[in-house]
Amino acid sequence: MTVTNKRYVIAAVVCVIIVVILFPIPSTVVPEWRLQVIDVNGTACPNMRVMQSWGHYVLFTDGNFSSDDRLTDVNGYVQFPKRTVRASLPRRLIMPMVTRVATIMHGGWSVSSAVWASGIKDVAWLDYAPNKPLPDKMRVERCINDGTEQIVGREAR
Repeated sequence: MTVTNKRYVIAAVVCVIIVVILFPIPSTVVPEWRLQVIDVNGTACPNMRVMQSWGHYVLFTDGNFSSDDRLTDVNGYVQFPKRTVRASLPRRLIMPMVTRVATIMHGGWSVSSAVWASGIKDVAWLDYAPNKPLPDKMRVERCINDGTEQIVGREAR
C-alpha cells in the first residue's frame, strides 16, 4: 500500500468515526399509547381533548419536554404515537453524569410521559412507567366536548 493510499484509508476511517460519533441515535421515550376516556358512569367521551407530555431527563437537563393535544374519537378513544428523542453518542456518554448531578435541582432522572384531560377523576394525570402496561382508561367527572358539557341522552347545551 502506498503512502497516498494509506492517507485515503486513514481519512476515510476518521470520517466514518466522526459520522458515527455525531450521528443522533433515536431512543423511545414512550411507546404508542391508546386509551379510552370515560365518565364516572362508564359512558365514553367523544371529541374530548386529551393532552400528552413527554421528556427525557437522562439525556437533557431540562427534560427536552414536548406536548401534544388530541381529541377522542366517537367511542372515546385517543391514540398518541410513539415518542422519541435523538441524541449523539457523546451526549449519551456525558449527559447521564451531568443530569444525575442536576437531579438535586429538578428532582427527576428518567424518561417521563403523562396524559391528562379536564376533570380527570382520582388522579392528576396518568403516568407512563417503563416496563409496566400503559393505562388504557381515563375516568373523568363528566365528558367535555369542545369546551361544552356533554349531557348524555340530551343534546349538549
